Amino acid sequence: MEQLLKLLQDDTGIFVSFLLFISIFIEITPVKINPLSFLIKWVGDSFNRDAREKLSSISSQLNNVSNRIDKIEINDMRSAILDFANSCMNERKHTKEEFEHIIDLHTQYEETIAKRGMRNGRVDLAFKYISELYDKCLHENSFLDKEAAYADNNETGRCIKPE
Repeated sequence: MEQLLKLLQDDTGIFVSFLLFISIFIEITPVKINPLSFLIKWVGDSFNRDAREKLSSISSQLNNVSNRIDKIEINDMRSAILDFANSCMNERKHTKEEFEHIIDLHTQYEETIAKRGMRNGRVDLAFKYISELYDKCLHENSFLDKEAAYADNNETGRCIKPE
């Protein structure tokens, strides 16, 4: 035992170095210090910092593109609905499938603007007109015939406005 104490006193620097080296590989449970984990995390953070910044920039650009695409889609759907309502107001007759397409498009339009937190005014009025005309044509079975839609349409394309 005395020899061990003498060895420790004589070679304290070597003993401390040995303990530090061993502590890199062994985690002391009550003391939550693990130098190797800390070193690896620090090196990993250093290497990945640039990649994280680039990823953040790409994510931001992707959000901007997505917002622009949503605005374009909203505008296209709005234009199609308003154009359809305008053609109906000009007494142009449409097939049942055309009405149903616009009804589906309006549903998609409403979902898209709700997702974006936007409000709508002009399309609501146009769609109300389209819905009333659809109900009237459905009740009277006065939709444009599919064959008539492809034929030369001199005056068969007229429809009476809803009352």
